[in-house]
Amino acid sequence: MASTSLIQTAYDYIRGQIMLGEFMPGTLLSENELAETLNMSRTPVRAAVAQLEYEGLAVSLKNRGILVKELSMKEALDMIEIMYTFQLYALNHIESQGDRPDLKKLKEYLDLQLEATRQGAYHLYVDNTLRFTQCFISVTNNNTMLKIMEAHTSKLVLYSTINYKITPHEPHYSGNKVNQSVYDALLAEDYDRIRAIFTEAHSYNRERMLRSGRI
Repeated sequence: MASTSLIQTAYDYIRGQIMLGEFMPGTLLSENELAETLNMSRTPVRAAVAQLEYEGLAVSLKNRGILVKELSMKEALDMIEIMYTFQLYALNHIESQGDRPDLKKLKEYLDLQLEATRQGAYHLYVDNTLRFTQCFISVTNNNTMLKIMEAHTSKLVLYSTINYKITPHEPHYSGNKVNQSVYDALLAEDYDRIRAIFTEAHSYNRERMLRSGRI
């Protein structure tokens, strides 16, 4: 039985390489080579891969290796539709109930995504952009919605990071303007403006995905 620390080490490494786009979708990884790289037996690697399979990031193929999975455009489209629906629901909650999201936390995520942009750390930019959205949605105090968002965050970060690597000619980092505008509109309590921002951003992402086949 592998120790928890070794499994965690293997998991953090493999997942990190996937999320950074170092292990690209469609890549077939060797369990033996991963174990050798990490200076451990195959047992903790196998346990780490099982966890990644549960998250939908990889799949173990008998006698072949570990396949890094690719998120389909259909799945990504479904995810942004869910996120847009949750954003509008949260906005309606703010307007009808008078609750306000945690502005301090939203500013922290906004600053983190802007700093990630300056550092060229695209995966961190995407992660914090989505954390900003989760924080906004948390005003509803709906744990089921938050769990759904959390479950999709990793896949959206991966999908966006891979797209960033293979389409350097396309414009990126559009989430900075979106979230900055949402934050400013929240301070001004301009909820009609926020609704327009969400709708414009959703339409832009959807049209871009359908046009190019990726987000």
